[in-house]
Amino acid sequence: MRYSPAAMLACTCLLLFTPPKAFGASPAIRFQESVFTFQPILEGESVDIAFEFSNGGGEPLVIHDAVTSCGCTTADYPSYHLRPGQSGKIKTTFKSTGHGGENDIVLLVKSNDPVAPVKKLRIRGKVIRQWQARPDRFILTNLKPNRRYTRRLKINNFMDESLQIRELVAGNPHLRLLSNPTSVAPNGDEVIDFEVSVKDLEAGGIAQSSVRIEVANAVKKSVEIPVLVKLK
Repeated sequence: MRYSPAAMLACTCLLLFTPPKAFGASPAIRFQESVFTFQPILEGESVDIAFEFSNGGGEPLVIHDAVTSCGCTTADYPSYHLRPGQSGKIKTTFKSTGHGGENDIVLLVKSNDPVAPVKKLRIRGKVIRQWQARPDRFILTNLKPNRRYTRRLKINNFMDESLQIRELVAGNPHLRLLSNPTSVAPNGDEVIDFEVSVKDLEAGGIAQSSVRIEVANAVKKSVEIPVLVKLK
């Protein structure tokens, strides 16, 4: 079929003067960056993080949820609908206590984008641990009545200066500290011995306590080691 010059001109004009859609027909979430890498920090410090995004679609964008793979972060996100072209931020704070070493945290953002209903973001960075106490908990079961038991807790100092111990506290009368160091040598360790008494517990009884360590010259100021005791 051949078209007349007038018909071809009409079609050309229709194509030229039909306004193109700047956006797609559906909402579309577009992040500027999907990975946030922070510089090394000392354990105990926090990092504020913001992922910027925009709605690159043609319908309102709704963020349903933003969840992380780690309890060290919680995320805030816009609760309103974002119009086409409008931007927003997913904000979170990484709290480094208990997360020494290399960190790689996943943040999942759920929206009404039909193409990418779940977007994966990552938070990466190194946390320098100045000191630690090990083990991080004691679970003592099947203990016999009217007995005393001793356990050992070790403090490691990774700094090039002495770690100053400000206070050691046993959580309740079931625990008694047998050693009480006041400092830990540079790049060294110290041992805390403590006694567990179950004389006041009945058969099957359970007692929960802890050993709390407070230091004076580190970013992470304290740690609490849970101690659970159970008789037969």
